Amino acid sequence: MKANDIIRMAHDIIDSRAIENDYIEYKKSADIKDGILKTACAFSNNYMNREIGLICVGIEELDDKETGEKAIPVRPISGIKESLIESTENNIKALLANIHPRIKYSLHQDEIDDRKYIIIAVEPGSDGPYETSDKAEKDKKIGLKAGRYIRVRRDTRLPNKREEFELLKKFADFHFTSELNETATLDDLDYEYMKEYLARTNAAPDIRAMSKLEMARALKLIGESEYGGLRAKNFAVLMFADKPEQFIPYAYVEIIREAVGTDKMESKRFSGPIWIQAQQVVKYFEDNVQASYTIRDTLTNAAHRVFNWPAIMFAELATNCILHKEYSKEQYVGIYLYKDHISFINHNRPVPPVTIEDMNEKTEFQDRNYLNKEIKEMFFSLDLIQSYGSGIRRAKNAMADNGSPKLVFEPVNDTDDYTMVTAYINEEFARVKAEEDGRRVEDHLKALGKREKNVTENVTENVTEVVTELFSDVSKKYLKTYKGKQKATAEKILNAITSNNHVTIAEMAEFASVSDRTIKRYLKDMQEFGAVERKGSDTDGEWLLH
Repeated sequence: MKANDIIRMAHDIIDSRAIENDYIEYKKSADIKDGILKTACAFSNNYMNREIGLICVGIEELDDKETGEKAIPVRPISGIKESLIESTENNIKALLANIHPRIKYSLHQDEIDDRKYIIIAVEPGSDGPYETSDKAEKDKKIGLKAGRYIRVRRDTRLPNKREEFELLKKFADFHFTSELNETATLDDLDYEYMKEYLARTNAAPDIRAMSKLEMARALKLIGESEYGGLRAKNFAVLMFADKPEQFIPYAYVEIIREAVGTDKMESKRFSGPIWIQAQQVVKYFEDNVQASYTIRDTLTNAAHRVFNWPAIMFAELATNCILHKEYSKEQYVGIYLYKDHISFINHNRPVPPVTIEDMNEKTEFQDRNYLNKEIKEMFFSLDLIQSYGSGIRRAKNAMADNGSPKLVFEPVNDTDDYTMVTAYINEEFARVKAEEDGRRVEDHLKALGKREKNVTENVTENVTEVVTELFSDVSKKYLKTYKGKQKATAEKILNAITSNNHVTIAEMAEFASVSDRTIKRYLKDMQEFGAVERKGSDTDGEWLLH
């Protein structure tokens, strides 16, 4: 960046009273040696992937008690006496000599409020990681613990283990998906998938007519091994191998969901080329999970449609999980489906400068960096993603348009090495479904000639007596193991099964006025006693009374 641009940038930052962040730091004087030294080191390490870092010396910062904003520059500025500018710059140069390897920076002078201040403009380095010296730690005037400092938000600190590993990868310029796979060769890439990719991306006919070897070279899928011979790159394995997980462990997606009628979870695995995984996962959601109601306003007669979860949200988040996964880690992408929420989990963090906090607060990520650059380009060509950095925005907008709660991104700390986003069910949909489930249970009871005023109220003693007469001897013996309210709950569960052997956990819970967890506990007890049996699959099976 040119000197005039740096000065103009710093001037505008102070003039607008911008708060400190991951590339702006204010220091009242050059005597704050430890703070200047560690921040310059952190800006050189550039953990947040910024173009430049600015330390403005001669600017005091304070917290605004009224707005709650922190680290705002005080006006008029403290400044540095003009007679001290040259000696101050010399002291800064001597101080920054305590960073190794040598960092790239420049010093500039500017004036605000008729007072001068110094700008230390630190450029991102390429031969790091950079660290402060033991000499600076032993120097009583500095006393800064030696180490590789990083800047996260407005905090300059030593990295935790996860951040240290990411820092080392950054300076080693290591991108797992760009590396050659240890064992996969051209033979392990599926020629038909390669041709299908080119057809879907409207490649020129002469490219689509190439031989497999020519095509692989044109797409840069292979490289020469140091031991001789051609090997496939990891991104090529992920995109075009029939079973990528044979070469890259856990290169698949698992959807885990609550099994109907049990206290267990069931899972479905999606493998194959990752771009096909993305399509299959979305289709599974649309075919098996998404549901909607058309709701009519009784006063205006206007109608609107509401979904449990919008398909756009699911597609964007599921595809983002696959695209942004750290494939060197032996963890699969997990999508967990519950009655009232869906959680998407990746076992790595977003690449800086994007943070979990940003994901909760922002919708645009113009300066987003990508872990898997080749996959990003291919997904874009396949229309699996649209403009770069816009997937979160579309997911959030889809939830808002559906009247759903806001997405929640976690964790909020800087240590846990995973990213999880939770999408909660639309509350209006959940309410209508609960009412519908209640009516369904009520209809089952009426079909048996029972009279119920409300499915959520306790069954009257007379109805209970009639239904219990229908129970088998085993069921009656089972009921004798309970007394009082527990017996009444067990009777209601057996009543519900008697009225409909396809009754769901949610329907039984509604009828008995207890939680789903309570129903699951009773059913487990009944099955162990031999009073109830589950026949068939968790999703399509039925309950049998003995």
